[in-house]
Amino acid sequence: MKFFTDKLKNIGHKINVPLTVYVLLLIGVTVFVSNKGGAYSYVLFFSAWLYIPVSLIQIFYTRFVFRIYQDVPERLLYKSISVPYQITLGNAGPFPISGIRLTRDEELTDFEEDFTPQDYKLLPKEHRVIETRMSCRYAGGHTEGITRITISDMFGIFHISYDIPLPLRVHVLPVVTDVAAKDINRLFEEKLNRSSVFQLEKEDLILGDEMRKYRAGDKLNTVHWKNYARTGELLVRLPDKRESDMMTLVIMPAEKSDIKKRDYMLEYIVSVADWFAKHGKPVRVMYHCAGVKNFIVDSYSSFNVFYHEKLLDFGDVGRELPEGAVALLTEAVAKQSGAVVVFHEDSGDLK
Repeated sequence: MKFFTDKLKNIGHKINVPLTVYVLLLIGVTVFVSNKGGAYSYVLFFSAWLYIPVSLIQIFYTRFVFRIYQDVPERLLYKSISVPYQITLGNAGPFPISGIRLTRDEELTDFEEDFTPQDYKLLPKEHRVIETRMSCRYAGGHTEGITRITISDMFGIFHISYDIPLPLRVHVLPVVTDVAAKDINRLFEEKLNRSSVFQLEKEDLILGDEMRKYRAGDKLNTVHWKNYARTGELLVRLPDKRESDMMTLVIMPAEKSDIKKRDYMLEYIVSVADWFAKHGKPVRVMYHCAGVKNFIVDSYSSFNVFYHEKLLDFGDVGRELPEGAVALLTEAVAKQSGAVVVFHEDSGDLK
């Protein structure tokens, strides 16, 4: 019995019942006026047909005067962590409006109190504020919250749907897990421990010519003291990549990513960076963002910069990969003299 009930519900969702009834009504009054004639039948006939332009005027008027704005305290969010969410609905016109329904992407966004199932009515110049909490299911840069608006006539026969004019674009940071720990332990042993060049202790690393600004936690023996005496700016010298235990992690993105692939990629890459920061070993992360970029994670200070800032460079979902990006990354990888591992977003493999 339940099987047939579910089937009927599915059929009901696919068929617009009010529209079906209205079409049958139009057919009925047309046949009636053809056979009977008379003032009464013509009143029914014209009333039924005039409903079409009247309802369309109502729908497009509502579309013209309806205002919507949504916001969260910050645009940098954390996966599965709820934040305060506010949405404001407004009627900018002199007449009441109704038949407004809001739609969220159920795959992406969760609301603590779901306000989307109901139809909204607004009096002239009325503004309504809805406050709840929102959480995001996937990491990456994408649109959250309300994404589409549907406006229908008073009987739900006709409707239009359109994307929200000002979408809520946020960047969601992944959860830091140990999803990559097993792979990194294996690859580190296979690739790095084969050569004594990569078994130097961090304190014994030969410093190269590359420098960056001093961060809390950096070793004092890496500070470029001559530069400090000359300029007053604290810089640290980075290890020479040819004589350090530095591994290069290359992020090879998909031609066009989807939400789930990008979510897994970000969680995996962060897990790799966290492993190196936790074990006190430097890793060079190489990725494409308006050209080939590098970032060295060698402490929890640099990991925090990578986590909160650099992930934004390659975390957008649905952004098409520029032509030649893979070739540029491949060329840059070929020039690396140390151990190199590549994460392929398409397959989710680290090789």
